[in-house]
Amino acid sequence: MAPLAIRRASTGDLDALLALYEQLSPGNANPDRQRASAALNDILNTPNVTLLVAEADRVVGTVTIVIVPNLTHDSQPWAQVENMVTDAAVRGSGAGRRLIEECLRLASEAGCYKVQLQSGNQRNSPENDAHGFYRHLGFEPSSTGFRHYLPGR
Repeated sequence: MAPLAIRRASTGDLDALLALYEQLSPGNANPDRQRASAALNDILNTPNVTLLVAEADRVVGTVTIVIVPNLTHDSQPWAQVENMVTDAAVRGSGAGRRLIEECLRLASEAGCYKVQLQSGNQRNSPENDAHGFYRHLGFEPSSTGFRHYLPGR
């Protein structure tokens, strides 16, 4: 694998991002290219949202970090990490670790008091041990997450 670089995503990364999201959640990446392109533009232009990619000879990973203003904890913001995925062909190469380290750096730079993420219960198996990956990077299970999907979504 070529040397790895972490950078902010650009509009030219759309196809690579959709391919990665298909690995993250099969059937859930947006196949409507026009809608996906509009959504990517919104993400890239939304304050406090940073979409990162890991790139070697191609884009091999991605993660989104959102910095959330806050009124608790002495008005320190907090960060949410979402849609973290590395290409199956490069898992174990350090790309995921580098993406998370960049999220932690951005959160620290923004004055965040915490960084949180959620990882699906199905990602806690010998074949897909995302939970072990996050624990190895210093994240601790500390709460129970709940979701409510809206009708038609």
